[in-house]
Amino acid sequence: MDTTQISSTPKKKELIDALTTARDSVRVQLHLLSLEARERWQELESKLEALQAKLEREGERVSETATRKVRDLTRSVSQFVRENGGGAELGVSAERLMKPARACQPGDPLSEAARLMWELDCGAVPVVSSAGKLVGMITDRDICMAAYTRGQSLSAMNVESTMSSNLVTAAPGDSLAKVTSLMRERQVRRIPIVDDGKLAGIVTLADIARYIEDSAGFATSGVLELAHTLAAISQPRPTTTKAAAE
Repeated sequence: MDTTQISSTPKKKELIDALTTARDSVRVQLHLLSLEARERWQELESKLEALQAKLEREGERVSETATRKVRDLTRSVSQFVRENGGGAELGVSAERLMKPARACQPGDPLSEAARLMWELDCGAVPVVSSAGKLVGMITDRDICMAAYTRGQSLSAMNVESTMSSNLVTAAPGDSLAKVTSLMRERQVRRIPIVDDGKLAGIVTLADIARYIEDSAGFATSGVLELAHTLAAISQPRPTTTKAAAE
């Protein structure tokens, strides 16, 4: 995984995300390391946590010194991973894993989205504008709940009225580690891949499982990453008392 690609004018969140990704890339395979390597990692991890804490205390404006420290430290982590023979399968790009994605448009009836899901044997499809820009995602659950709560036929309701526009996406060059981190954080099984605002493809948890199974040597760190991601996605989502009452 290349944890050194930080933009020249990064935001505070981008720097913190870079530190978190660097730390996670080692944690998933920590049990495989030698005692000496673990001791070296403890030193690196302490530096990562100290720098992240410092960034979180500061304002949104990030100094050039802080940016340089993040870049240097993430490079050190990447070097550590390479020296200890791990992380290759977690560094593969989303572009390598993604599959072409058929999509519907906001004005399409829900019956069209349901037809696509039936034909593709999937539980969700992206929603794109006429220009190909990703504007939403719609799932089989969204369609079922709309049919149940509105009492209308699927052909009488359009995709835009039901889709979710609260999107989580990745770029073609993002690593598998970044994609699985997003899945855990948002508890989703599929991530649309967006290039310059347009839908380029999609990566699903099943794609990741197949890639890890096909990887030479059935890499243990990849298996752990997959297991950790599936466990996080499967956790019950928190609900408020008000939401439960409604």
